[in-house]
Formats: sequence, structure tokens, C-alpha cells
Amino acid sequence: MNAVEKDYFALFDFYPEILGPLGNNQEIEILLSEDAIENAEAIAEGRLLKQGVSSELAQEWSRVGIVKEDQYLYWIRDAVRFPSGALGTYDRILWKSGLERPPGVGVLPILPDGRVLVNLNYRHATRSWEIELPRGMRRAGESIEDAALRELQEETGATALELFYLGEISPDSGILSQPIPLFIGKVKANGEHSQDFSEVIAANYAYTVDELKDLFLRGSVLVKIRGNLTKATVRDAFLAYALFQAEIRGCVKDWK
Repeated sequence: MNAVEKDYFALFDFYPEILGPLGNNQEIEILLSEDAIENAEAIAEGRLLKQGVSSELAQEWSRVGIVKEDQYLYWIRDAVRFPSGALGTYDRILWKSGLERPPGVGVLPILPDGRVLVNLNYRHATRSWEIELPRGMRRAGESIEDAALRELQEETGATALELFYLGEISPDSGILSQPIPLFIGKVKANGEHSQDFSEVIAANYAYTVDELKDLFLRGSVLVKIRGNLTKATVRDAFLAYALFQAEIRGCVKDWK
């Protein structure tokens, strides 16, 4: 067993919950025996070779273990048995801050008049301006409630008078392992922002729920940034899910 494999198995020793179900109820089973892993790797490598991938890359892309790691993430590759009985490998991303608690949190801010406070946020990953719900990473030792209050203040300058748990959302269940909890907050705006150096929030806007529904239908909105009209996309899954949860629970109506 090499060092990468040792680190990989150490993750399961420290955080056994990331193994999930054993696979006896039609789940995808993670294989842990050396022989089973070698078989899965060989099968995955063979599939890549049939696709025309070079021998060197096919071997690299089918090796089980920790593929990459930085201060934020583990990219791991598991050997798996699918419900069909077929073997192979499957990649997933683990947030380090989410191995014991949720890695981040979001909050749907409701102003006294019932309007929803949102961010005009530039996202490097999409290279576009986005209308989004305030959210961010949880700090070490921080509760999800405290993280929600801090992110709300940092990104909108608002203070929460009440905070209510709405549920959790999986940003991408195909690759990301940890869900994100969402809150709704009755807030008071005071304008005192304190953004992190890496955040690019150009403005905050207040919309009614009906206005946000219309923006989601349109998919974008024109906004002014430094006097220039710019398109901001309206497709934030966190915002859509929080609005849906708030509406079916009657939160916005009750808080107006």
C-alpha cells in the first residue's frame, strides 16, 4: 500500500460516515479490499483504453485514492460496485470543512416590508454576474447559525432579528458530497458591510417574491455596475430552493 492509499484509507478511519451505505439496498457500494480495488481499477482502465485514452493516462485516471488535495478540498476516487454488479471507479469532492459539520451556510433575508435581500455577486467559476442568496463557508468551530449571521452581515450589512431553519440543499449531488443548510431571517438593514478580500459583491437589491419569480422565469436582469448596464443571471439554486421552502411554509407571508 503506497502513501496515497494510506491517506485515503485514513480518511475513512477518521470519518467513517463518508463511506455511506454498504450497498445492500441498491446503492453504489464502495469497495475496500485490496483485491476488489485492483479489479475495479483494471476494469476502469480498460474502459478508458477502449475510448482511445493513452495507456499512461488510462492508468492515472483509474487509480483509486486521493487524487488531489489543497487547503479546502479532497478530490477522491473510489472503487465501486454498481447495483448492476459492474465494477468501476467514481470520483467525488469532499469539503474539508464539511467532514464533521456542514461546510457552508446560506440565509434568505426578509426585510420588514416582506422584500427579499439578494446579492449582485461576480462568480469566478461562471465568469459572470449572478443574483444570489447570501451564503459562504463556515469557519472552524463556528455553528451554522453563527455562520449564517456572520455571512448575512458581511455580504448585506443586515442584522437578523429572527432566524429559522429551512432545510438543506445539495449543490451538485453528482460530485459534491456535503449538503448546505439554509435559513430564513427576518432582518434589519444597517448598511455596514465587511466583505472578504476575495468576494465581489457589487450591490444588494431588494425584490418581492413575485419579482424574483419573474426574474427566474426571464433568467437574467440588467443592472448598473459603475454606470454600465450589465446582464446578471438569475439561476441561483440556493435562492430558488430557499424561496420554495419559505413559500410552502408560509414564512414570507407571516413575516410581512
